[in-house]
Amino acid sequence: MSAHVSVHAYFDNLDAREMCRYTHGEAARYLGVPESTIRAWFVGTTYGTRPNLHIFHPILKPASPTLLSFYDIASAHVLVALKNKGVRTEDIRLAVESVQKERPDSRYPLLGMNFFMFGRDVIIKQVGLRLNLSKGRQLGLKNIMDKFLSRLELDSQGMPLRFAPIKGRPERLKGSGFIVIDPDLSAGRPVIKGTGVAAEVISKRKNSGESLAALAKDYRVSRRAIEEAVKYFQTAKAA
Repeated sequence: MSAHVSVHAYFDNLDAREMCRYTHGEAARYLGVPESTIRAWFVGTTYGTRPNLHIFHPILKPASPTLLSFYDIASAHVLVALKNKGVRTEDIRLAVESVQKERPDSRYPLLGMNFFMFGRDVIIKQVGLRLNLSKGRQLGLKNIMDKFLSRLELDSQGMPLRFAPIKGRPERLKGSGFIVIDPDLSAGRPVIKGTGVAAEVISKRKNSGESLAALAKDYRVSRRAIEEAVKYFQTAKAA
């Protein structure tokens, strides 16, 4: 077999969802959380002052020491649901560890069919016990988890194909989102759903003075889609 054929076979069998491609900063911008949060979740960090420095160990195992995969940021998207509900990072860690115990062989404990069938309820139960939440408050946590999980489009194994990150207040959002992260489009950058048009390109053109109407006509998408692309990266910059 020639080297040329071998290379082709390698890339044909490569799942774009597992490729190392996102920096911690990019993941933070796309998910709308501080970069320090992403680093803590995937790499760990230290806190306190010498000589009383403390080590915060990572919660999730990244695809590589410096770059994250699509599956990594989809997992982080699930953690953002807990963060948006005000759950402390250490309590998030304990919840993830509880799911991992249920699925010790899983590379991505927060993804897959088993997570959607059982893992979500394990997290809700464990966070509830940890924080002594009432059933009513646990219901609120379930609702926000479901809101985030509904933004993941899944394959037959329950693994995400693409997802629409939630930016802003989740309780005000409706539908599946105009902006999605699809590993097969635009090198995995956020795009307008149903197209390969990168949302950041639209945002930059709008910021340079082009009108919403002209951009909508140029890309043959709705004005609302253009507005959401611009808003998405305004929110990302603020985060």
